[in-house]
Amino acid sequence: MDQTTYERWWQLHLQVAKGEELDAAEQDIYAAGLLDLNAEEEKTPWENSNLTMLRRLRTEVESLETTHAQLQAKSRRLDRQIWTLEGAYMVLTGRELSGFVQPLAETLKRP
Repeated sequence: MDQTTYERWWQLHLQVAKGEELDAAEQDIYAAGLLDLNAEEEKTPWENSNLTMLRRLRTEVESLETTHAQLQAKSRRLDRQIWTLEGAYMVLTGRELSGFVQPLAETLKRP
C-alpha cells in the first residue's frame, strides 16, 4: 500500500473508529485497505514472532519484578531481625557482634 492510499484508508479508519457510517464506495476502499494491511503483516512473520517474543518477555519481566519486590521485603524483614538479635546480644554482653548494628539502624529509619 502506497502512502497516499494509506492516508486515505487512515481517514476512513478514523471515521469507522468514531462510529461514523461509510458509503458503499468508502466501505470497499476500507475493506480493501484492511486486506492489504493484513497481507503485509502476513508477509513479515518475523515481526509477528518478535511481537510474540516481546509479549512473553514483558510477562517474564513483570513476574521477575514481583519476585524481586518479595525478596526485597524478605531482606528488610531479615535485616530487622538481625538488628534486633544483635541489639539483644549487645545488651546481654555489652559487646557488638559487628559494625553492622549502627548502620543498619540508620538504614531501617529510612522510608
